[in-house]
Amino acid sequence: MEEYIHMGFIYGAWRRKASEALLPFGITFQQYQLVAFARRKGAAILSAAARELGMDRPTLTLVVRKCVEAGWLTRSVHFSDKRSSRIALTGEGEELLDRIESARLFAPETIGDAFDILGSDERSELRRMLDRASRRARDIYAGWLN
Repeated sequence: MEEYIHMGFIYGAWRRKASEALLPFGITFQQYQLVAFARRKGAAILSAAARELGMDRPTLTLVVRKCVEAGWLTRSVHFSDKRSSRIALTGEGEELLDRIESARLFAPETIGDAFDILGSDERSELRRMLDRASRRARDIYAGWLN
């Protein structure tokens, strides 16, 4: 249990710092996650976005609406399932991500790095352990992640 508390604290602190760094760009952290997801995946179904980003559907719906209103994403009815929506990145969304990336907001020298006290071998081992734990969590909590 203690591991979860430590990881939660580290992620929460990093996320608050990342959210502050995004303020000048007029985008929230959740909006950034969604727009970056759309860049990585191309056109995506909302349920897939919710699952990958760990957002519930009502929250995702609000985030999508704000991103569409801002012009960063488009939303359309999925061609094979009329009850489902797809999102896609717009040119404006692409430009926003390019500006954020060029500002290097998430670089360790900009936002800090709580793991900078670890050597490269320790970081590699931590990454392997977290990957294993993430895969196990997907197995154990699969019903809760959908």
